[in-house]
Amino acid sequence: KKAKGSIRLDHLDGRIAEGLDFETWSEIYDQLAQREMPPEESKQQPDDEQRASIISWLGKELEKARSSPRGRHLLGQFSFGNRVNHDALFSGEIKKLPFSPPRLWRMNPNIYDRTKKRIFKDHWMELRRARQAFSLEQRPGINDYSEGLFADSATLETLLRNARGIVEHQLDRDIPEIFRRILESDRAPTQEQAEAAVRFQFETLVLRPPETKELARYRDYFLRSIKESGGDIRASLEVCLKAIALNPEAVYRMELGLGEKDDHGRTILSDNELAFAISFALTDDPPDKILWSAARSGNLDSPRKIRAQLERILRDPVIAKPKLLRFFREFFGYHRAPQVFKDAKRFKNYDWGIVANQLVHEADLLVLHALKQDRDVLRQLITTEKYFVGHIGLEADPKDLEQRLIALRRLYDYWKGKPWQKLEYELETEVRSEIERLHPYFQIQPMKHRMSGGLIKDYMPYLTNCYENGLRPMLAQFVLMEGERERNLTSAHDQRFFLGAYNLSIDQFDCPIEQPFELNKEQRIGLLTHPSWLIAHSKNTDTNPITRGKWIRERLLAGHVPDVPITVDAVVPEDPHKTLRERFQKTEQQDCWRCHKKMNPLGMTFEAYDDFGRFRTTDKISGKPIDSSGQLDSTGVQSLDGKVENAVELMKRLGQSDRVRQSFIRHAFRYWMGRNEMLSDSATLIAADEAYVKSGGSFRAMLISLLSSDSFIFRKGEETK
Repeated sequence: KKAKGSIRLDHLDGRIAEGLDFETWSEIYDQLAQREMPPEESKQQPDDEQRASIISWLGKELEKARSSPRGRHLLGQFSFGNRVNHDALFSGEIKKLPFSPPRLWRMNPNIYDRTKKRIFKDHWMELRRARQAFSLEQRPGINDYSEGLFADSATLETLLRNARGIVEHQLDRDIPEIFRRILESDRAPTQEQAEAAVRFQFETLVLRPPETKELARYRDYFLRSIKESGGDIRASLEVCLKAIALNPEAVYRMELGLGEKDDHGRTILSDNELAFAISFALTDDPPDKILWSAARSGNLDSPRKIRAQLERILRDPVIAKPKLLRFFREFFGYHRAPQVFKDAKRFKNYDWGIVANQLVHEADLLVLHALKQDRDVLRQLITTEKYFVGHIGLEADPKDLEQRLIALRRLYDYWKGKPWQKLEYELETEVRSEIERLHPYFQIQPMKHRMSGGLIKDYMPYLTNCYENGLRPMLAQFVLMEGERERNLTSAHDQRFFLGAYNLSIDQFDCPIEQPFELNKEQRIGLLTHPSWLIAHSKNTDTNPITRGKWIRERLLAGHVPDVPITVDAVVPEDPHKTLRERFQKTEQQDCWRCHKKMNPLGMTFEAYDDFGRFRTTDKISGKPIDSSGQLDSTGVQSLDGKVENAVELMKRLGQSDRVRQSFIRHAFRYWMGRNEMLSDSATLIAADEAYVKSGGSFRAMLISLLSSDSFIFRKGEETK
């Protein structure tokens, strides 16, 4: 009789299978399944049989709608990831064989950057002029989805401009020997020389050897251009090399399924496709020689052989595998902390960016430490009581750390009786030489070229404080970005705030050499109480229980919270006499609470931390005690549901939940498959979950299961009905 939330069911298009009103029908399905529709207060409720019947019918219609243009567009977005019924995915009731749709997956910007660096090497100016052609949306969550990413006119224009720069560099500066011989010859190149040039460019930019037909086509194009241009060899070579630079495979990862077809209408990825898929799943580089050899000799034609290559790459410490850390960054989202603007003057800190990046670096160390141990990885990350603080990194040798401490002590003893406060930025040559003689550490990169008067003036107050109080100094260093120089965390301002984020004091912190170490298990547990995660999920000047609660509901509990309707005023009223929890009582109104009850009781448990991640017991503005109690529900394990006193108790409970583990695996699936899961992926997810559990929580075992699954290696067009 009365429309609620601007929704009228009688106005919806009933052709669900065609994808019409897909978002609304999906929302209706969710609310029916969660018994939120009709509302609890309604007297007209369907019985269990009626509810099951309509859920079954609507679910089948929505499954058909997946293959519609609208359905494919929406379901290809990360925000639609939890729309597939979680219980159905892991129940084993789905018997369809897994597959992925054929696709062109646009090149990842990290892969493109690696290609540029291989070409330009140390030519930094040219490297900077070659603009990044590919970008990803900087939204929370997993961004590198194949659906919806395409090369538009701006991308192609950038690629064309970069191709010109790359070829000019190859022909004018770092000239490969095969190009040099062609350019310096008085005669037209032979077929063999033309083929060698084509082969070199393919391996450089397309990242693979050319097929026989491709080799012939570009060779003939090069030689024909020479004749048509009246013998202009350079111009002809240039246009041929540019054409290769704009080959579709320099723009897209080909995952069409060009191999053999099985009895179920699925085609396996070809040898080339599999080699690239495996390599790009773990690295930013093309397949190495061993992987290429396996592909060429037919040794990727079974899951067992694919697993062997995956295990080899994962075991090899020389092969960089940045995709592993990136997954955890995108899953937890803590790496977004530097993007949250903070008025650092509130804390007498002048360089907020340094502090935020250092906190992210230490969260990275926690992830890498868990991956190195590879036991109960998820539970460790959300329930560990140990942290890295002021530490250099996992590979630091304790003996080297001791030597660095000795070097700092000698530096302090050298300057403590001298007027270091009056030093100019550039040290005198004689003084610099004396410092380098203090310890071999000062004779090597990068400290030698950073030793300056300004650095000494930063170090001395901190070192004086340490040695007068019997404390070990921090040796923290971090890299802002790959390829940039390391920078020491030396400023007293930086250190004071950086430690303050952990509730540590600069005049009391005795930095342990062996890390991670137990910080304060009553106050902090796991990544979700790490300052970087808390900052990343905060506002500019306040905490953000809605964002934090929504993150837990969707990332750990496989739930879904709809976006705020445009008709809703989502502004929290300001009141200096009330805590944020009290001001949030506005969201408990009937129309708001239907969604907010999924977030607020979870997010409020983090109110014991301010917007800089510091533990607190009192609200600074209102002066009232902090209430960090909350409610945990919908875990899939009834014994886990119920009230929790704080975030520490919440994390301990979540760490025991099967649903949390399975939700984590669903997100890993999305990251490595580049798409959301379908019901037909059930067998893949169940196998990955079993691999994780049986291996004692090995992330590698779970990942190998995903990357050797039918969902990864088979392609099939989605069925239309």
